[in-house]
Amino acid sequence: MIKKILLIGWVLLSLVAYQSNHAGELDWSLCGPPVSVLDRESILFPGEGAELELTADKANFSEETGRGVLIGNVEILKEDQYLRAERVQYLQRQELIRARGGIIFNDSNLTIKGPRAELNLKDDSVEFWRAQYWYAPRHSRGQAERIYRKSANVLELEEATYTTCNPGKEGWLIRAGNVELDRETGDGTARDVVVRFQSIPVLYTPWLRFPIDDRRKSGFLPPSFGTSSNSGTEVIIPFYWNMAPNRDVLVSPRFLSDRGLQLKSEFRYLYPTNIGNLDLEYIHDLKDRDDRYFVSFKDKSHFIPRVTTKIDFNRTSDGHYFEDFGNSLSQSAITHLRQQADMRYHGSFWKLLTRVQSFQTIDRDIDPLNRPYERLPQVLFSGRLHEQDFGLGARLRAEWVKFNRDVGVTGDRLDTLLGLDWPYVRAGFFAKPSAAMRLTAYNLRNTEEDIENLPSRGLPIVSFDSGLIFERKGDDGRTLQTLEPRLYYLYVPFRDQNELPTFDTTRLDFTFSQLFRENRFAGGDRVGDANQLTLALTTRYVDALSGHESLSASIGQIYYFSDLEVTLPGEAPELANSSDIVGELQMRIGDRWALRGTMVHDPHENEPQRASTTLHFADEDNRILNLGYNFRRDNLKQTDVAFSWPVGRRWHALGRWNYDLDSNRNLEVLGGIEYETCCWRARAALRRFINKADGEFNNTFLLQLELKGLAKLGSSLDKVLEHGILGYQAD
Repeated sequence: MIKKILLIGWVLLSLVAYQSNHAGELDWSLCGPPVSVLDRESILFPGEGAELELTADKANFSEETGRGVLIGNVEILKEDQYLRAERVQYLQRQELIRARGGIIFNDSNLTIKGPRAELNLKDDSVEFWRAQYWYAPRHSRGQAERIYRKSANVLELEEATYTTCNPGKEGWLIRAGNVELDRETGDGTARDVVVRFQSIPVLYTPWLRFPIDDRRKSGFLPPSFGTSSNSGTEVIIPFYWNMAPNRDVLVSPRFLSDRGLQLKSEFRYLYPTNIGNLDLEYIHDLKDRDDRYFVSFKDKSHFIPRVTTKIDFNRTSDGHYFEDFGNSLSQSAITHLRQQADMRYHGSFWKLLTRVQSFQTIDRDIDPLNRPYERLPQVLFSGRLHEQDFGLGARLRAEWVKFNRDVGVTGDRLDTLLGLDWPYVRAGFFAKPSAAMRLTAYNLRNTEEDIENLPSRGLPIVSFDSGLIFERKGDDGRTLQTLEPRLYYLYVPFRDQNELPTFDTTRLDFTFSQLFRENRFAGGDRVGDANQLTLALTTRYVDALSGHESLSASIGQIYYFSDLEVTLPGEAPELANSSDIVGELQMRIGDRWALRGTMVHDPHENEPQRASTTLHFADEDNRILNLGYNFRRDNLKQTDVAFSWPVGRRWHALGRWNYDLDSNRNLEVLGGIEYETCCWRARAALRRFINKADGEFNNTFLLQLELKGLAKLGSSLDKVLEHGILGYQAD
């Protein structure tokens, strides 16, 4: 009997099944100690596979009438299932079991209480009247006037409620006139559904369909809304269409009061050989009186063993689309959209890449001569062999690219590099001599008369990398400190490359890793001359037991034995005898503080060139503080302060302030408050940020209400906070 009655439990769990599978781990710490439903401390269950155990004050059975009765403190136990009632009656001829009086059912996670239950053995149906239930893992509870199990897979609830709030403090509550759940199809339907918040009805629907297991179901998702000075009031009502187990579509109509209706859709597919998504956005902009759109298509495929393909296509109607419809400074700063298709082959020791690439320049202020080239196509071969006995390694890189553009010089470039290296590694020491030859040839078009159409370049590259690792134990016997000096010598002779084009070449930012690169340029059009020695030093503090690194500090500098004469167009040769000093630092101070910083210092003018510092604080009481500073000589000085700080047991202050010291203006200001109870949480914030190239601000008001265990209503403020406040977690 208890096995039959157990089946009514899954209907109650189904009320929260969808959110249980999608909401992640929730914090119930504000709810206090768990509510005690059973009036006994613990239950000693029989072992696994044991038979039923039945106890009662009185028991009798009449073969003549076919009736059996258990009376007084009736308890039935099987494995981790428990049923108690004051009276259990068995009617053999009617094949009916009736339980009356103080019924309690428990299976360690689910508890049901009620005055009356009935099981019909003929049709395998079960009824439970005026039942209350508690489901511990989701901190949920509710009641139903009647629970009726029609068949093995179909259950019906009448006048049912659901909440995750404590008894007597129903911050929110769902009430439905009728709920039917089909375990075979994974569907649930509800009628006459009302959602109440603080006893106020906030949502009503006469009919609702929802999933009760992991199977995806089509239907509307919780709406979001907000306001902005750029587009007015915003309301988004997403609809999810589960087309097939491996295909789905999310359609999100976005109503903007100042601009009209924007249609957004995301189509996703997943096959054994490929995965991808197609994003489409369209609006007839009432403000600009124009049709505007954005399309993005991404696909990764592997139809043939060792062969993969990748497509990344993006295009928009105009250069102001992201400024008008984006929600961050990073989106409004987009200047180019990429259209690219790759095919890669992965061999045992070599790889082959074939690529076609183009760009849409959406910032029309960029001069046509400064816009990126198309690669139609690019073919890149790279391989590496390693000889086991002597440790000798060989590497080969060969690239052919056809560069195209509407204006300026175009042409083909063949760039090859053949190198040998002999790494020697021992405990506490390594050395790696290396030699390579780089050959580059061009076939240029649209050149000036005095420029050769078939220029070429050949350069040897010789380097020697070496380092030592010293270790010592700290006074505590547990901390291990290392001292790691490193020497790197690089020689590349000078070749005049001024007549070579610059199809894809830029100067790399000077960082610590740049101290050990063979070329100070990215791309194939420039190979920097070098006769230089890098001196670098790294120290680390490591916990010898856990491997946790509490400190890592590095500093280094390049010493030049000759001037750096190879430059990009418009640049002058570098005549200094040494480079800037570059350093990196990562440090943890206790369990709460973390410091990370980089620095590039010019020793000749005794001034910093670049600096970036972030100080992060987080503790077990959800206090978060981030202090950041970014500096780049002559063009960047920015501070960034972000925090999430409790101002009471239930209140949190939230904020971010990103400020530009050069222009004396705010880049982003966000201030908000968060209030949390046992079963619901509310967030509200005002946000002001630059979203246009001309410095125009967008002012927004964001409001979000989270009903724990159910849904989040309002704007996506949680995502904004997670992106802007390092360490903040909405769930």
